[in-house]
Amino acid sequence: METEMALKQKRAGLPWRALASPLLFVAMIVIFTVLRPGYLTAISIKSVLVQTSFLGIISIGLTLVMMTGGVDMSNGYAAGLGAIGGMWFVVNNHMSIGMGLLIAVGLVLLIGTINGLCVSRLGVAPFVATLGTMFLGMGLQNWLDEGGQQISYGLPEAYVFLGQGSVGIVPMPVLIFLIIFVIFFFITELTPVGRYLRGSGLNQFTSRLSGVKVSFYVFISYVLSSLLAGVLGYILGASQKYISSGLGNTYQMDSLLTVLLGKTLTNGKITVWSTAFGALFLCAFQNGLSMLGMPVTTLAISKGLLLIALLLFSRYRKKQES
Repeated sequence: METEMALKQKRAGLPWRALASPLLFVAMIVIFTVLRPGYLTAISIKSVLVQTSFLGIISIGLTLVMMTGGVDMSNGYAAGLGAIGGMWFVVNNHMSIGMGLLIAVGLVLLIGTINGLCVSRLGVAPFVATLGTMFLGMGLQNWLDEGGQQISYGLPEAYVFLGQGSVGIVPMPVLIFLIIFVIFFFITELTPVGRYLRGSGLNQFTSRLSGVKVSFYVFISYVLSSLLAGVLGYILGASQKYISSGLGNTYQMDSLLTVLLGKTLTNGKITVWSTAFGALFLCAFQNGLSMLGMPVTTLAISKGLLLIALLLFSRYRKKQES
């Protein structure tokens, strides 16, 4: 009887849980709008959507890794390689954009392949493996830009269009993010691949007995994480028209915060959809604080406190569900 009563209470609470996150998001928007009337202007909304797209691209890659129970500490540096590798030889050695793009893809795939092999084949802990490639990515960036030289001129217009252009009223970064989101939402939610990725993280033994090639899905998740990080770096450089070492470094922890935030705000599961919502929530939150005049140091502190709050809330939720 008590079990049936508990189940009924949980079912009754489900609609409120589903509405809690959207209501929280709307409440945040209303508060910032009251405190700063210019918060909902067209320019501000466009800025938030573009920033959400940048963060969402790299975070979707990390989502795939975290579905398998891993983590990627090298994605921010893979993003930097995507930018420097893609444009350094184009600007300084007069290569074609296509050749530069191939170099960028090769570099980020190198990072992802090493990560994937170390974790899936050699059994190295994900944190340790990706920490090693983080330093590798840092070294490759410094080697490519010859010790810290920057690219701030000579970028091809076709490349700049990827970061600053628009298709109709839709900025290119937003369009690229939407395409990536649709592809990986379809793959993870509407095909068996999503089940295999989650199974690789939840119970590898059972998944292997069921015929799932766990090592392959773990490997491919790290490759895709680095590849999507490279996509972010490539278009981020185009958006800023400025490329230097460490271009994507800040996205390393922001992407981790985004995935955890999305998981906590939705149904407690790591999904592409929850990550996209987490990216939008975080960017809207940061934009609001910036418009209120919060200094950069305060923004960093706020993200740290938010991460701690998420971890505590996740622990509380697990206790409630057990």
